[in-house]
This record gives sequence, C-alpha cells and structure tokens, in this order.
Amino acid sequence: MSQTRSDAEDLDGAPEAVQPQDAAERKAALKKAEKTAKEKAGAKSGKAAKKAAPRKKRTSPALFYRQIVAELRKVVWPTRSELLTYTSVVIVFVLCVIGFVALIDFGLTRAVQAVFG
Repeated sequence: MSQTRSDAEDLDGAPEAVQPQDAAERKAALKKAEKTAKEKAGAKSGKAAKKAAPRKKRTSPALFYRQIVAELRKVVWPTRSELLTYTSVVIVFVLCVIGFVALIDFGLTRAVQAVFG
C-alpha cells in the first residue's frame, strides 16, 4: 500500500480548507471566516483590556486522590526479578564510579605531593 497525499493537504501535511461547491455554502464559509477573524482581533484587544482572568475552580482533595489512584493504575510495575536486576546494575555502576573517582583522587594526590613535596 503506497502512501499518498490527499488533494486537501498542502506540502506541510496540514489539511487545507476544502472549498464549498455551492454558492450558498461559499457565502456561509466566508461569513464564518470573517466572524473568526473578528473574534481573533477582539480577543487580542480584549486581553489588554482585562486585568485579571477568572480563576479556575480548585480541585477537591477527593478528586485529587482519585486522579492519583487512576494514574498509579496505569504504571507498569516491575516484577521482583526485574527489580533485583535493576538494583544490582545500579549498585555495580555506582561502585565502578566510586573506584574511578578514587583512582583519580589517588593519582592527583601523588602528583601534588611529587611537585610540592
């Protein structure tokens, strides 16, 4: 199956506005476009005129808790063997980094003592 671009898409892949065939449909589409343009212009000037936007209603503690539980149900928890594997990998990596830093520290200490003393 080949992937083709429809006639209603421009080069960016965004769909273009499909032109209505009927004169009444074109007139209605033109009115709608003018109304949208006026609303956008009004919204820009209205933002400057408004000092404070209305505050959103706060979430209740019960709703917040339900949302937390719902999100935790989506989590894929690791099995015990996966958890032990991940933990051991982290511990081994940390020990390797500690050893590397200790070697650098030891080498720099020897170098400073050789130069200064």
